[in-house]
Amino acid sequence: MPKYESAEADLEESRMGLLSNNKKNEDGIVEKIMGGKQQLRKRVIDVACIGLNIISTVTLVFLNKWILQDKQLRKLQISFAMWHFTCTTIVLWIASRSPFSLFVPVRLPFFQMIPLCGFFAGFLILGNLSLALNSIGFYQLAKIMTTPSVALLQYFFLRKSITLLTMGTLASVCIGVGLTNSGAAGTSAVGASIAVAAFTVTAFYQVWIDKKMRDFNVSSSQLLLNQAPISVLLLAFLVPFFDTMPDVSRISRDTLIALLLSGLAAASLNLSQFLIIGRMSALTYGVASNVKTIIILTYGWFSEGRILTATDALGIVLALGGATVYSQLSNK
Repeated sequence: MPKYESAEADLEESRMGLLSNNKKNEDGIVEKIMGGKQQLRKRVIDVACIGLNIISTVTLVFLNKWILQDKQLRKLQISFAMWHFTCTTIVLWIASRSPFSLFVPVRLPFFQMIPLCGFFAGFLILGNLSLALNSIGFYQLAKIMTTPSVALLQYFFLRKSITLLTMGTLASVCIGVGLTNSGAAGTSAVGASIAVAAFTVTAFYQVWIDKKMRDFNVSSSQLLLNQAPISVLLLAFLVPFFDTMPDVSRISRDTLIALLLSGLAAASLNLSQFLIIGRMSALTYGVASNVKTIIILTYGWFSEGRILTATDALGIVLALGGATVYSQLSNK
């Protein structure tokens, strides 16, 4: 082969090699950009889920407190829970159908869902009872124990380890919320007992959600769509024994409107709770709950004309600081 032909061949090979390397570099840059966009999209959705959860919780707490001031509705705890579950079922059913099609509904084994539905019902009923029998301050104070309870249950039953730094952030959140609640606590022996039962069942419920999603290999929305109607069915058998039917004509229109809105808020709360636990963890949900506590109490202080003390300010810094650090740790 002449030398000039060999040189041209070498030049062509070099040119092809450069083109190949450039193509690989371009593909790598595109992959990094797409990966960055997906990571950003995930973070935006996570923040939106937490935001929806906080807004719906704060709204629901004050609506429920208002509703349960009615002596007749206070005797409808089972029916009250059924109403919230029914609204949740309707919202999820609509979300799973065209034109939304946010997820594909699946049917899960009925009997395997019953234990989770029992915790679901207990979580809501005991929470409403605690709110009815305690001040908002003590109601929120008792809920602090849900976060360490979740960590304890995950450690013993799911063998999930927790680093010392994570334990420190959780302790910071719990101490901070405790300090913030210290001036607003008030309860009775019965109310305190209900509050303890409420946070215990809530912790079991949150951990069980995570376990069942893994067992069935389903999304949070798919699990909740199975769970909510079964919970309504189970509670229907208890209504004749525990609820007293009210005289609707004696209930104010504003209270009835609040009752309607509470169902929508409960549906948003339940959906966002499942999304948070499904996308992040039960502990992340617990920390978000403590942040909601600060918001609820702050709103209560302004409405009551309460003055912010140094202890309150320290509690807010510890709670929000711990929540921020924990959020960063959970995303690593």
